[in-house]
Amino acid sequence: MADPRWTPGMFCWRELMTDDVERARRFYAELFGWTWKADQPGAHEYWLASRGGRQVAGMMAKPPGQPMPTAWSSYVLVLDVDAAVRRCAEAGGRVLKEATDIPEVGRFAVLADPWGAVFPPFRPASEESSPPAMPPPAGTFCWETLVTPDPKGAVAFYGKVIGFGTGKTPSGEGTVFTAGDIMVADVQPARPGGPSYWATYVAVESAEASRDRAARLGGKVLVPRIGVPKVGIVSVIADPTGGSVGLFQPERRP
Repeated sequence: MADPRWTPGMFCWRELMTDDVERARRFYAELFGWTWKADQPGAHEYWLASRGGRQVAGMMAKPPGQPMPTAWSSYVLVLDVDAAVRRCAEAGGRVLKEATDIPEVGRFAVLADPWGAVFPPFRPASEESSPPAMPPPAGTFCWETLVTPDPKGAVAFYGKVIGFGTGKTPSGEGTVFTAGDIMVADVQPARPGGPSYWATYVAVESAEASRDRAARLGGKVLVPRIGVPKVGIVSVIADPTGGSVGLFQPERRP
């Protein structure tokens, strides 16, 4: 199979906003083997995590005075951020942050779908970037899930705003979003009265071992274990500052 290339609709960056950057740094370094480097020292310090010489995530402190939960965000690649903002508003979503340039990095916005799930579209300033590794190495992000009270409506919304295609999960029972011919996320119904949100996952050698290690490091186990037929094993944990992340162990094929 040819190496994948960056395609609009793929998730290209993950970022944690937290109240305790130092504690989160220690936790993820121990859990996933990430190394951290300050990219913007000073009042607006931004931290970059790397694994195996490749940048995998960013982290920053929450803006003071702005109430928001500690959470991971998954940036989705688009050809035109401003057009995605317009389509979001036209389709009933909300614009939380208008399209903004990050010098020498790219252009992004922060949007919310009609049910409240937040997602930032992103267009890089440069096309010079190595393609995502397939399969994703342990310690790197590998998948997203949209949890929504209206899966059918969400499929229509994201098709218009981002341009996602759709397909079926390997079991044939669920719906996935696609970017070209690459599956990038699945769509799950929310619990009655539950929130709508995007979840992200990190590939690991053993979901159960990583789950238990997270607990020893001061995190919380939110979902101990889910076996996904023909896919693998999933656990969900929260770091000591409150950010939740999934752990994905791919099914081992003979």
